[in-house]
Amino acid sequence: MRVVTYPADTGGCGYFRIIWAAEALAAAGHDVEIRPPADRGLKLSISALGHVDDVLDVNDVDVLVFQRLTHRWMAEAVPLLRARGIAVVVDVDDDLSTVHPRNPAYASMHPRTGGHHSWQHLAAACRDATLVTVSTPALLERYARHGRGHVIPNHLPDTYYALPRVDRDTIGWPAALASHPDDPAVLGGSVARLVSEGADFRVVGDPTGVGQAFGLSHDPQGRTGVDVAGWPAAVAGDLGIGIAPLADTRFNMAKSWLKPLELSALGVPWVASPRAEYIRLHKRGAGVLADTPRRWYRELKRLVDSPALRAEQAEAGRAVAEGLRLSDNAWRWWEAWQRARDTQSASTAHAA
Repeated sequence: MRVVTYPADTGGCGYFRIIWAAEALAAAGHDVEIRPPADRGLKLSISALGHVDDVLDVNDVDVLVFQRLTHRWMAEAVPLLRARGIAVVVDVDDDLSTVHPRNPAYASMHPRTGGHHSWQHLAAACRDATLVTVSTPALLERYARHGRGHVIPNHLPDTYYALPRVDRDTIGWPAALASHPDDPAVLGGSVARLVSEGADFRVVGDPTGVGQAFGLSHDPQGRTGVDVAGWPAAVAGDLGIGIAPLADTRFNMAKSWLKPLELSALGVPWVASPRAEYIRLHKRGAGVLADTPRRWYRELKRLVDSPALRAEQAEAGRAVAEGLRLSDNAWRWWEAWQRARDTQSASTAHAA
């Protein structure tokens, strides 16, 4: 079986959902190719009316894997590819139709902008795909109600497991306000109270506006420009206690467990909001959940004051994360792609 993958980017999403798994499978001897955004090698024939009427350069391929297929022409190409007997997999890691209006992705993906990209095109691509792979059951409900869906939870590469843990009582948020505009509000004034009592708070990410969002008098120390390769070391090096707040929104209901999983693998004890996938990870034995500002303050205060508790929770988190190494679970991607090939073969035979 020959598989060609098209990650949407060379940032976190592209690596976590496509690139690392494809690299692991190729190293194991599977016929998997990665075509990054800068070198797609895929050509579309566009009609005079501006619609796709053919897809070129897709010979000798059994499965094409596309991530976050939001372009109008690519959505139109999906049924054409399937008509040629090629299985099309669309991978989705976020519910783009419910992204926050202050998130930069909102303007670029809203159908009203009239651009080539929109969440409606993604929905159409998923409707027509042979198989939709997602990171959470909630996304399965959003994008694969037709029954051709497959959940592959996020896993971590081995680089997350090679870093030594350094204990500290620094509280930190490994995120940026641009992509989490309303999430800090769930902590209320708990961070500001802890800082007033002497706690250190910082951000791994852009700190712009973070101070105001958490009720502080100024933006905390931050770290910008960290790439995918340097992210684990940055988080492990800067944070002693991690927070993963998520507002109770439809978008966040479909979020994966990636952020607290990263903290767990790095040996950083964490407190998080009780959203579905965070609850799922917590039930495995990692981290602590907080549903009110008072609970946030209490749980963070306990960790700030107790090196023993930090060590205990760090050890528990690492034990949970150990079972979620991508190198041990790359077969899950291959299983899904085999399912897509078999589904497409059955569909092609039926059509004939």
